[in-house]
Amino acid sequence: MANAELQAEFGAPLFDDNPATVDLLGFDAVAEVVSKIVTSDGLDPVTVGIHSAWGGGKSTALNLIADRLDHDSQVVVARIDPWEFENAEDLRGTLIAQVLDELQSRVESLTEDSTKRARLVKSLGDLRRRIAWGRVAKVLVTSAVTLSPNFEKLIEALTPEAKKPESNSDTASDQGMAGFRAAFEKLLGDAEGIQKVVVLVDDLDRCLPPTVMATLESIKLFLSVRRMAFVLAADEDLIREAIGIHLEGATRGGFAKLYTEKIIQLPISLPVLSLEQAEAYIALLLCKNAGHLTQDRFQKVVNAARDRRLAGKAPYVIADNGGFDGQRAGQPALAARIATGLGADVWRSPRAIKRFLNAFAVREHLARAGGATLQLEVLLKLYLLEIRYLDEFRLLSQKSAAERTTLLADWERWGHDDGDRPQDVREETKQWAGSQPQLTGLKAEVERYLSVAATLLSDIRFGGAVTGALMHLIEGLTDASDATRGAAIQELKELEPADRQIVVQSLGEQLPRLTDPEPVISSLAAIGEADAEVAATAGRLLSQPAALARLEPHHVVLLAGFRDVLRAITNASGLDEDVVAAAQTELAEARH
Repeated sequence: MANAELQAEFGAPLFDDNPATVDLLGFDAVAEVVSKIVTSDGLDPVTVGIHSAWGGGKSTALNLIADRLDHDSQVVVARIDPWEFENAEDLRGTLIAQVLDELQSRVESLTEDSTKRARLVKSLGDLRRRIAWGRVAKVLVTSAVTLSPNFEKLIEALTPEAKKPESNSDTASDQGMAGFRAAFEKLLGDAEGIQKVVVLVDDLDRCLPPTVMATLESIKLFLSVRRMAFVLAADEDLIREAIGIHLEGATRGGFAKLYTEKIIQLPISLPVLSLEQAEAYIALLLCKNAGHLTQDRFQKVVNAARDRRLAGKAPYVIADNGGFDGQRAGQPALAARIATGLGADVWRSPRAIKRFLNAFAVREHLARAGGATLQLEVLLKLYLLEIRYLDEFRLLSQKSAAERTTLLADWERWGHDDGDRPQDVREETKQWAGSQPQLTGLKAEVERYLSVAATLLSDIRFGGAVTGALMHLIEGLTDASDATRGAAIQELKELEPADRQIVVQSLGEQLPRLTDPEPVISSLAAIGEADAEVAATAGRLLSQPAALARLEPHHVVLLAGFRDVLRAITNASGLDEDVVAAAQTELAEARH
């Protein structure tokens, strides 16, 4: 379905999850620097690592780098995604063959001398036969061949069909991988018009450990020669974890760290989105999918945002920059409300932002399909309540229409410092209550939204900016060892507030799924007592029905500092009587 058709179908736009080709994230500076590094003579060969969390824009950064390199006729760019070839018979050989295919395409287009072109193509064919010989060894090992096979036919069978070379009289030993590197380097030296071959490797941190190792081995052992450059897009911590798993715990003593540092000479981290950058990204997405802008006009909007970002003039996208005329003039303000209303785990991740916007669009469509048009601003405020403060959203939805009207009025007055906090409403909802638009007086619109929400799952997660380092910390906080958890809690204190919230939220999501929940309960309790900024989040997570259902009597003593959780235990139905009695005892002792 074309974008214009989507706009006709959905009032709120939908967004695909494909890497962007236009820089909406301010990654142009990173792309420019990496492009210069991989084409310079100072580091030859060189491997650059581009690191970020899941959904942090690594693939987009590779697209921007490829776009710059494609303008240099002396650079060959090979895009590789090892995740697509995990089931290949010989992953290492498959990856190398992709590089050779790109080289052959360039050799055939650039080499004017037909004799030299034929010689280079034959050399490429010989290199493929070396790969095939390596596959022969693999086949012999994995298939337990006991009879004497026809090696020549087996090599031919495993040589890529599309680029199969002519037969030659080289001996079997000459065809082995042992001479591949020297032959490959000679080929690059003979190829005219090719100064650099840049291999862009994407999605490496999505691969299984054997795939990660095969890719790194291909780079280090066979392809790392002069005129070669590599850009690996991956979360470095996840790569190290994969190395450790593959080598059965060899991460001890820093081996995995040394291994990656030996291969990746220049690690570069993509900038994590700030709240202002997230606001600009959302505004540009809305502008891009507006449906009425030409590509040139949209590029002017992007350029204007880039100039304001470089000048430090927030907000970076403003209504009078040419892309938000007519009915779209309010979109920058809408983008600001979305960004400030989301949690840090969402607004720091470009992919999580897109997923949120798509879920938002689905709710808008369902409302319209049911004959109930909702203003996007009203829909947004109610949806933010649903995904950020699910307990309060459920409280609102469970009340009668009259009680709901009263609660909203009291809630929003408190949000504007004009009243007391309503009962059963948490302090952290105050910003939401005071945000625009006012829901007081919009009884019909609220009822429509609740009808839509009833058809969909409320407890939605969009997959935020959880880096490999944060995942390692989360693992420490779920460890059975008191010492390991204690060290992780100390490390948590050193993080920025947004990262602490992400870690605590992730712990809470794991709690209902763990066989033994005690380490997580202990960690959340200790974090809440030591860190007032995340205490409310920890208490909310521990109070969820799925978490309460996992409690045993000896867990309750760990929750002595969480009176709200203890009260939730005593008020919940269906819990073990001993758990309830233990909570009542803790509350009584706290009163004395």
